[in-house]
Amino acid sequence: MKKVFIIYKFLPKYRVDFYQLLKKELFNYNIDLQLIYGQSNKTDALKGDETVIEWAQFVPNKRYYLGKTELLWQPCLKYLKGADLIIVQTENRLLLNYWLMIARRLSKLKVAFWGHVYNMQDDVNSLRNKIKLKTLYQTDWWFAYTNGVKQFLADRGFPANKITAVQNAIDTIGLKKYYADITETETDVLKRKLGISGSNVGIYCGGMYPDKHLDFILECCHRIKAAVPDFHMLFIGAGVEAEKVKAAANEAEWIHYAGPKFGMDRVIYFKIASVQIMPGLVGLSILDSMAMESPIITAEHPYHSPEIEYLENGKTGLITKFDTAAYSEAVIDLLKTQKYLGFAEAGKLASERYTVEHMVSNFAGGIRKCLETK
Repeated sequence: MKKVFIIYKFLPKYRVDFYQLLKKELFNYNIDLQLIYGQSNKTDALKGDETVIEWAQFVPNKRYYLGKTELLWQPCLKYLKGADLIIVQTENRLLLNYWLMIARRLSKLKVAFWGHVYNMQDDVNSLRNKIKLKTLYQTDWWFAYTNGVKQFLADRGFPANKITAVQNAIDTIGLKKYYADITETETDVLKRKLGISGSNVGIYCGGMYPDKHLDFILECCHRIKAAVPDFHMLFIGAGVEAEKVKAAANEAEWIHYAGPKFGMDRVIYFKIASVQIMPGLVGLSILDSMAMESPIITAEHPYHSPEIEYLENGKTGLITKFDTAAYSEAVIDLLKTQKYLGFAEAGKLASERYTVEHMVSNFAGGIRKCLETK
């Protein structure tokens, strides 16, 4: 039986379904998947998005600092005996990656990279991204988040036949089923609890940190409220800037902070929402919006995650200028005309292309090809 290891710096809750299904899928092909994970740093831990998997191996990370730069060593070498393939994230600070780049040249071990290729929250020509792009060839295989990332790699000379576009996803099928099963009685109870009488409800569900532009969102919410009197705004999440949302909720009864919610716990909030308001740094939240019929309204922003390519502007969601007036007017128009209903229906259909089951199939297929390639 071939042995494949995935090493991840920590285990976020949204990845559990993927790992569980991938392990089962690979077992059918006589491949044993092992997962090794560590823990997040203090800042990321504020999101409350970590969990465990019984069969996986937890190995605490060791952190070092070079000035303000954090370096992370994953001390898991003793667990990797007999590995045929090791799959790692692509981050400059992950010191184990450099050891693996050397090891693959001195042995039969295969190494694969999984990720964005470069940090999309930074200029592509920044020093950190230049370092990252220099190492993109030091691998036997690439598991690219999306088709766009695969094209980026191929355009820079990495062999296209050694790139798998996994189409990064979450459990959209489960979310849709749970969403459909929520009754009107249940939503009425939540709306009464929050003091919501109408259907003009916005939602934000995600981490709360600077790249998400919460000040921008809060300003837009006040503009929307002035034009749509029964507008209410729901915030779900946690992070270093959660206090901004808590303060706003304390000052305005129509702003509601629900704290972090994961898995199916967040679904009922989407059930009472019309649109998701997220102008900055959109990623997998697009799939939340599609699966739970609350089309995402975002803005032109240089640092969106790769999943932004899933959004069909003007069909399954909307991309406006990065300007509070333009953004607010777009949301106001959608609410007043109820155009968001058409977006929601189109997004629900589009979500069928982005499922964790499809991601597992793509990933497993790439692993098998990598193991078979000489």
